[in-house]
Amino acid sequence: MTATADALRDLHTLHQRAKAVRDRLLSGPKTLTVRQAALVARQADLEKTRKALQDAKLGLSKNEHALQASQAKIDDLKVKLNLVKKNEEYKALQNQIAHDKAAMGKYEDLILQTYETIEAQAAELAKVEAEVKQFAQDVDKLQKDLETQAVSQTAQLAEIETTIISAEDSIPIDQREQYRRVVRQLGADALAAVEGGACIGCYTSVTAQMLNELINRDALTFCKSCGRLLYLADNEAESSRASGAPKGKAKR
Repeated sequence: MTATADALRDLHTLHQRAKAVRDRLLSGPKTLTVRQAALVARQADLEKTRKALQDAKLGLSKNEHALQASQAKIDDLKVKLNLVKKNEEYKALQNQIAHDKAAMGKYEDLILQTYETIEAQAAELAKVEAEVKQFAQDVDKLQKDLETQAVSQTAQLAEIETTIISAEDSIPIDQREQYRRVVRQLGADALAAVEGGACIGCYTSVTAQMLNELINRDALTFCKSCGRLLYLADNEAESSRASGAPKGKAKR
């Protein structure tokens, strides 16, 4: 088994580890952005709930003033009722008083309903305020946790990348640029194991000649279908060590 084959297996693992750390570094801010947007939406709903309560209180105040005005008008009509001498005027005032009392009854009903509405809305507002406060605290904690994790993950990524650079020394000098080009194109998916006579990246069979190269040569071998850099899977490597020869063609 060649040193290059062993190095490629290690490199593949390192590239996958680096990708996992990069993904975490990217996913954290995305998650935070989603949570922050959700917080803004909840705060907007909170303001709507607060505005609805304010409007209900304003409506209550208007109805109470209207009720007071109606009562004052009735009191004034009663004074006039005691002063009129003509029967027609007396009846007209009585009709007006009856009409205003009916209006007062409507205002009283509205006021009662509004009190009930305000009570329900106040309870809802308190509930929403508590939920938004807790959600805001959770978002703040998430942000701090992500910032702390990012420091550790950045250091971890730098360490892995340094290890990758060192591991690349085992790749033949005349093929390093070819290797790096594939890595630039495919990232952590630039390498693939050969198992059961096929490239695990695209599940295309490899030839007996390619298997022989993977076992006996230090030169890089690329999948003719997907372009990935190939290396023998651990079980294939152990088998080749034991037999000293490739297994042969894989079935398509």
